Amino acid sequence: MKFTEKYIKLYEEISQESLDKWGYSYPPKTWDQLFAWDTKSFEKYLKDKKDDNKKTKSYVSLLKSINDFGFYIAFQKHDYHFLNNVLYQTSRQIIISRSMLASGTDHCNVLFNALNSFSCNDFEIIDSFFPKNLPQSKGTYYTEVSVNLLKILYYKQFDLKDEAIKKADKFLVKKITAWEKHVILYFKALINKNEIDASNCLIELCKAYQKMKHSVSKRHNMLAKCFASEIHGLYRFAKIIDEDLFKKITRPNHNCFSEEFELWQKKNDFPKGKLFYEYPEKLDYMNKILEAKLPTVALHNPYPKKKMLYKDADKFLTDLTENALKT
Repeated sequence: MKFTEKYIKLYEEISQESLDKWGYSYPPKTWDQLFAWDTKSFEKYLKDKKDDNKKTKSYVSLLKSINDFGFYIAFQKHDYHFLNNVLYQTSRQIIISRSMLASGTDHCNVLFNALNSFSCNDFEIIDSFFPKNLPQSKGTYYTEVSVNLLKILYYKQFDLKDEAIKKADKFLVKKITAWEKHVILYFKALINKNEIDASNCLIELCKAYQKMKHSVSKRHNMLAKCFASEIHGLYRFAKIIDEDLFKKITRPNHNCFSEEFELWQKKNDFPKGKLFYEYPEKLDYMNKILEAKLPTVALHNPYPKKKMLYKDADKFLTDLTENALKT
């Protein structure tokens, strides 16, 4: 079964299960159902929000019915232009949502979400979420190790390469998951301009993607495994840092990686996605949030005794709110 057919089947099973158990279809199967669900969220939770920051946070966290629904419609239509736009809007919403929440880590915790953005050629997020001026991360987690390498490639910070590689190699000897291992090795392969290692990493990542736990729900977990947009993002990242190397990398032959989507990308000159769904007038503030200029993530040290830098989630929320109100 093609991944699109599998996705549609699973999606409809989840929606029907909700209807049988609770009396309503969720996730929604039609635009009318989507509108009804968002309207319900507005009337119950959003319309009386007065504090601007709380309003922004609530809108982003509650109006997420569009996420799986967008892919459901795109796969039904077999429309890769639409899919590219779904990837753009959903990845934007997810990455700003995570950046408004304190994580006990630095800014690198959104790496997985950033890879999703890369799959629709939205690379401008790098400047906002992994800004050049922030220091290299300590390398406690695979995300930190990977972002160190990503920044060397994107910003051409080759003076920091040896230190970043050292942290990566130190992390690789630990007991880690296959996903963590091969994301790091992929970035190392790009630094070393080794298309064979990069190609091998992509196929190993497709295998690892199937072993990851994407949701506590069994069916939602299966749904998430159908289409590995993050691996498309990793593959596409190579294009913006080394066009010649990108042309030599072999795309993975795996059910969760869409060869047709990549052929469409090439034919259409790798377009950046756009918003595919405009919220109705009463929910227009969500449109403003999605259209607002992305803030630049900052770090701070709220616990001086720990001598560690953490993502400043409150500043990101405040800056995003100010930008949305100007839109």
